Amino acid sequence: MGQDERNYLRHRLFPNSFEEPFEITSPETAAYNCIAWAMHDSERWWEADENYFWKDGVALDNTISTFIQLFEPLGFAVCSAAELEQSHEKIALFSNGDGGCSHVARQLENGLWTSKLGVSYDVMHTLDGMEDGIYGKVVVVMKKAV
Repeated sequence: MGQDERNYLRHRLFPNSFEEPFEITSPETAAYNCIAWAMHDSERWWEADENYFWKDGVALDNTISTFIQLFEPLGFAVCSAAELEQSHEKIALFSNGDGGCSHVARQLENGLWTSKLGVSYDVMHTLDGMEDGIYGKVVVVMKKAV
């Protein structure tokens, strides 16, 4: 994919990304998705579907409350702020306003965020740069001590 095509897709899918940092950080791959990437797993596709990896005992649905239940046993708790906190890792859950989780991003040590875009690239970005695009808005931030 050429630079013009990447910029066109970026503009259509993530319109805020042109005013914020947004950098492709990997080749395209279908080996894992945003949920897996948020959990540092680049080997499996996590999805609320019996054909993919999913934690036992967690409902097979896409609601924000289910995603909170997915991440709580992994040490995450809902928090009130997305700002970088020393000794904590944060994830952000996105929604398009339908009660479902459309995307998960993980905060990096530099305060920026990293995401896996479906079967496409990993990207480094701000939360603002990802909002108002295909994933909607951040509706929940969670953190865990590291």
